[in-house]
Amino acid sequence: MRRYLFLALLLTTFSAHALQSLRVGSQVLVVGDSAARVKELLGEPAVRAKGSSSGKSNARKSTAKSSSKGRKVDAKDKGEKWRYRRDGHSTTFTIVGGKIAHIEDIAR
Repeated sequence: MRRYLFLALLLTTFSAHALQSLRVGSQVLVVGDSAARVKELLGEPAVRAKGSSSGKSNARKSTAKSSSKGRKVDAKDKGEKWRYRRDGHSTTFTIVGGKIAHIEDIAR
């Protein structure tokens, strides 16, 4: 029983949350906002990396999806990952086509 309690506490301590928005002071960043807006509110990221795809996703067929502006976005395009460290959290933004595609917040 104690093992399960310890495991549950451990998992909640290092949990990751996919978000649709993130509060930065009195401002809010949302999926779809520009990369320039992220920099405006948070500055340069601590880590910036090109998105990578694993061997499994490479094996899948690439399909094109329409973005909100109607242009085609290749499903293989993983964009860039921008990581920020603030307030005991590590927040990662996935930037695709100059816009926030995904926000992930990890509490440390």
